[in-house]
Amino acid sequence: MMTKQTIAVLFICVCLFVRSAYSNERPDVVFIMVDDLRPMLGCYGAPHIQTPNIDRLAERSVVFDRAYCQFAKCGPSRLSLMTGLRPDSTRVYGHSKDDLNRFRNDKHEAVSIARWFKEHGYRTLSFGKIDHDGWQQADDWSEPPSPGREQEILEIVDTQNPSGPTIIADRFNCPFYQSPEVSDETLFAGRMTKQVTETIRVRDGDDPLFLAVGYRRPHLPLVAPQQYFSLYKPDRSWLAVNPQPAQNSPIVAWLNSVAYAKSAARLGFAMPKNPSRSEAMLWSGYELRSYVGVPNVGEIPESVQLQILQAYAACVSYVDAQVGKIIEALEETGRLDKSIVILCSDHGWHLGEQSAWAKMTNFEVATRVPLIVAAPGIKPGRSTMLTELVDVYPTLCELTGIPAPKHLEGESFVRELTGEGAGQSFALSQISRHGDKYMGRAIRTDRFRYVEWTETANGRVFERELYDHRTDPNETVNVASNLEYSEHVQRLHRLIVRSFGIAEGANE
Repeated sequence: MMTKQTIAVLFICVCLFVRSAYSNERPDVVFIMVDDLRPMLGCYGAPHIQTPNIDRLAERSVVFDRAYCQFAKCGPSRLSLMTGLRPDSTRVYGHSKDDLNRFRNDKHEAVSIARWFKEHGYRTLSFGKIDHDGWQQADDWSEPPSPGREQEILEIVDTQNPSGPTIIADRFNCPFYQSPEVSDETLFAGRMTKQVTETIRVRDGDDPLFLAVGYRRPHLPLVAPQQYFSLYKPDRSWLAVNPQPAQNSPIVAWLNSVAYAKSAARLGFAMPKNPSRSEAMLWSGYELRSYVGVPNVGEIPESVQLQILQAYAACVSYVDAQVGKIIEALEETGRLDKSIVILCSDHGWHLGEQSAWAKMTNFEVATRVPLIVAAPGIKPGRSTMLTELVDVYPTLCELTGIPAPKHLEGESFVRELTGEGAGQSFALSQISRHGDKYMGRAIRTDRFRYVEWTETANGRVFERELYDHRTDPNETVNVASNLEYSEHVQRLHRLIVRSFGIAEGANE
């Protein structure tokens, strides 16, 4: 006859067994976020870019050809992805800590994907830039995040002591690129990758792992070891095929410099408040222009443009090499086939298109992102479904068998991964100007990109854009005012009103 003590011991053993079996059934999640990465990868049809490791990951994944961010700026985009809320719900349109704190105080139920997975039995770990720099919440993770030093994004090699530790540059005395002859591990990305691979190889406990890895490059400054620069010799064929602003487009669409007016003034440059079209072209892309080596104002010489293109490509290949090391560690430990691996970016990046550089527009090159998803039991392939980063949270919940929290605003794309889905019919993006005084809300359908610019105070629409991707995939002509497109404009207007939850009549 069993004693109460024996029964208690057996009960504990059964519970531990059930928990272990339950944990082992759930796949690990390896979530890789690459900053400022447009789909300029071999697997996305860019043969001049060397990304063999990401391409190898793509071969075992579903590659989404038409995935879009919700806001082409780091902080708002990452907050949207991590919380599963659209920017109009977070009301965080920039990098204000006050706005972030207000959101967190007002939306306690909007727990991050890291906290949600932690609460459902996952060991959640963060390396590098996952949340926007300085926005990490330690208790969202099983262990304190490891983002690097404060302002790690400004890491450069000390030219006076190149073999010594790297340094954090002064923001407005920082070169736009460096190509030091150093090892991968000299720079933060390489050092972080070593941490990540050690975590994979020396695994603690039986709990499933949610491993988030954020690479800062190819964000400015474009710093990578010389060996990756030597892979590339850009020529004129690399230059943007659409370097002029789209015909009939409003200046507000592509002048992505207004947030840097104070930065320009600090350097002695007066950015015009109401520039003409020709003046605006001389200022566009000021995020890039604020780094040493690029003209603060005026045309960017072709030779400098080619340097930018080489440096951007070098950083992409440097990150690709780090991704390869993570995949190798997963293979060596037998975890690769048992893991969900997602690679994406927070937004795209202009490389001279529409006269712009960097991000913060609603154009295709700023909002379209790579999205590559591998998961157990998922057949590799490609998807042309219009997909959004806000969909990642619910998708990971469904793939892991975790119930999705009620606050999510995205939609799971698991049915697309399994080949069962009919597909989403549009994707939404937005960008603000002058704080949130003006808002541009965009909808991307199979054929069109339609944008409405409104005054936030009264909801009045003051500019419209329409690009017909059937005839104009590079978005070179705004046809919103063409009579032949009037029915499309009216239909897309109604769709924007409904999709963004705008009160009827508010912007008429």
